[in-house]
Amino acid sequence: MRSIHQTFLEMGRHQKRAIFMAIDGIAIVMCMVAAMAFRFGELDFPDRSNLTWLLVALPIVGIVAYQILGLYSVLIRAMESRMIAIVAGGAVTLMLFVAAASHMDSGFDIPRAVPPIFAILVFFSVGLTRVIARAYYQHVNTGLSIRENVLIYGAGSAGTQLAAAIQSGHQQRVVGFLDDDPLLKGTMIRGCRVYAPDRVAKLQQRFNVTRVLFAMANATPTQRRGIVARLAPYKLELQTIPPLSDILRGKADVQQLKEIRIDDLLGRSAVSPISRLFDEAIQDKNILVTGAGGSIGSELCRQILKARPRKLILLEISELSLYNIEKRLNKHLPDDSEIEIVYALGDVRDRRRVRTLLLRHGVDIVYHAAAYKHVPIVEANPSQGIMNNIFGTFTIAQEAVSSGVERFILISTDKAVRPSNIMGASKRIAEQVVQNIQATTDGTVFAIVRFGNVLGSSGSVINLFTEQIHNGGPVTVTHEEVTRYFMTPQEAAQLVVQAGSLAEGGEVFVLDMGEPVRIKDLARLMIQLSGKSVRDDDNPDGDIPIEIIGLRPGEKLYEELLITDRVVGTVHPKILRAEEKSDAEGPAIADLLRRLERDIESEDPNRLRLTIQGAVEGYTSDVEEITYRGGQTAEVLSLEEQRAFRQKGH
Repeated sequence: MRSIHQTFLEMGRHQKRAIFMAIDGIAIVMCMVAAMAFRFGELDFPDRSNLTWLLVALPIVGIVAYQILGLYSVLIRAMESRMIAIVAGGAVTLMLFVAAASHMDSGFDIPRAVPPIFAILVFFSVGLTRVIARAYYQHVNTGLSIRENVLIYGAGSAGTQLAAAIQSGHQQRVVGFLDDDPLLKGTMIRGCRVYAPDRVAKLQQRFNVTRVLFAMANATPTQRRGIVARLAPYKLELQTIPPLSDILRGKADVQQLKEIRIDDLLGRSAVSPISRLFDEAIQDKNILVTGAGGSIGSELCRQILKARPRKLILLEISELSLYNIEKRLNKHLPDDSEIEIVYALGDVRDRRRVRTLLLRHGVDIVYHAAAYKHVPIVEANPSQGIMNNIFGTFTIAQEAVSSGVERFILISTDKAVRPSNIMGASKRIAEQVVQNIQATTDGTVFAIVRFGNVLGSSGSVINLFTEQIHNGGPVTVTHEEVTRYFMTPQEAAQLVVQAGSLAEGGEVFVLDMGEPVRIKDLARLMIQLSGKSVRDDDNPDGDIPIEIIGLRPGEKLYEELLITDRVVGTVHPKILRAEEKSDAEGPAIADLLRRLERDIESEDPNRLRLTIQGAVEGYTSDVEEITYRGGQTAEVLSLEEQRAFRQKGH
């Protein structure tokens, strides 16, 4: 047999609304009678018979007034703050009606004290029915299901909205707010007390709290990192509301909670794209993206599609990567879209393939993201890294000029600045190649955009740490003090497009990467986010240790973004223009490319490294030239061959 409360909860909104209207009508009549009784001190007041029509009219007027004011549209379980104003407005309306009725009808005279007493009674009686209904709703829901106790971090407007949303449901119960503002400590918000963050341990024990919800939409990543570190010892689940920019634009709601990701802690406060820069670069253009299946290339394609180009050509050497990006783009492309997308397999070093694509599709802009980027792999395969990163850039840049491309944007890296590895050195030479081609042409505008690590990209330390934590550790860090810059793929792609719009010819644009992050701190943060603790000397019973394994070949402690200190701002606060010129003139670059070709053909990686060393500032190989007796220079040997050569007494 169904219980009464289950029947009530399952009623339709119209049925519940009719019940409340009936209750309000009865309450209004009783309030009028009570007001007269208060005034005369008894129920047998004068002209009682002449009040009949007024007692009939009052509930009709009251219900109509409250309907117009929206009282019956407010969810009882939410108990929004505007309900107080609505109830008060209806009470005032009824008071004015009673006062007017007294003056219009000479058959009875209502004392002047009665209307305000009546209004006060209406306010409390109608409001009380809502309070009782809400308490009943919460009691019933508590009995129907076991609710999770949660704390909300942030007692501002976002936290208040989140609490209201939670209180309207029955899955969770807000037991308090946490806030760093000492002025808010001890205050009450929606029936919940605000506590200082150092009370977390006591609150967790007292209320059996299992989750903390971040309601600080405008908090910086640095502030978020500090809060996560502070809450880490308690092993609470952490969730956050969407970014403030999405909430303001209506793309997300404050109650759309998600797990806190490392992106939320390492990214920077979002800066909306300057629509003029973004749209002018893309709209009605034919765009070619090389390396379109990679981390940056694929995000570039997604961002470019939002600005509605005429045609988007994706050039990718990996069939699997091209297949994956095709699936992702087709999934988000509107059915009525007129954008033509071309998925092209090919190598940027294939001059004929590149020329065909540029001419056949009338390409206006090239975003060159194709590159081998994993430092240890390129270090072990220098010839392939140089062929792809340098000669691939040289080929497509030349063909861009020949094909009349308007703009060519080279995606570079912070590792190109005073590089300590082949990957960075190859990207630095690619930058010089582009700058020298720009010096010989007025038709195509070339630009270089340099930035650091992209969160979640293939081979990223983020992915490595995630896998290691999943496997129970240890988490491996190469050095105690190694630091890196990080940026989200979305922000990087948007800034690349906007930087390209600012180009006038040969510039190096540097993206503001914010503050560098110490990788050991990143490892600790990711362990804490996973709900586990770090095992170290201070916490020998922790879950996962951090192990220092030493720097890998070609790895630097610190990354840089600028070769010189000369840098100027642009119209975009996150895009800077470095005043850098190529280290080598055209003939020197041509000679360098010829020597690199010969070194690659010789299949001698040590000779290749020495050539790079002589061409790139800051790069030092671990190869030494040795000399035969008699002053002749020997062919460059590997380090092991050199040691053996010396041991033989040469």
